[in-house]
Amino acid sequence: MAGVRPREARQVAGVFEQKSFIWLIRRNRIQAHLHLAEGYVARAFCILPADLYRDTRGKVHVSDARQLVMYIAHVVLELSCSEVARRYGRDRSTVAHACRTVEERREDPAFDLLVKSIEDRVTLEDDPALGHLGGLL
Repeated sequence: MAGVRPREARQVAGVFEQKSFIWLIRRNRIQAHLHLAEGYVARAFCILPADLYRDTRGKVHVSDARQLVMYIAHVVLELSCSEVARRYGRDRSTVAHACRTVEERREDPAFDLLVKSIEDRVTLEDDPALGHLGGLL
């Protein structure tokens, strides 16, 4: 519509700019942590990070690695199933299935130790770039 301004333009300038800046920082930090997770998972499964993005399922260890990184993206980094699905070119039900599968596999102490070590390295809780933003996130 010609006379209607976008929602962003209707916001109070200072408040919108601050929220926008914080949103941008958070989004970029989550992406950085997700890249770290992909690297750690790829290393643990002896694959290339690019293998996580292949259109085909691939060998079992590649699909296992993809399931783990989707689990970390959803559970640890709190991305929605739809966001994770878009990133890896899958359906959101596939992400939900991956999360259930990883949860079941965590019954194995060795696998649980692997998952825990990766989770500890990529968590957002101790991120120095996000810590000073306090309750604004």
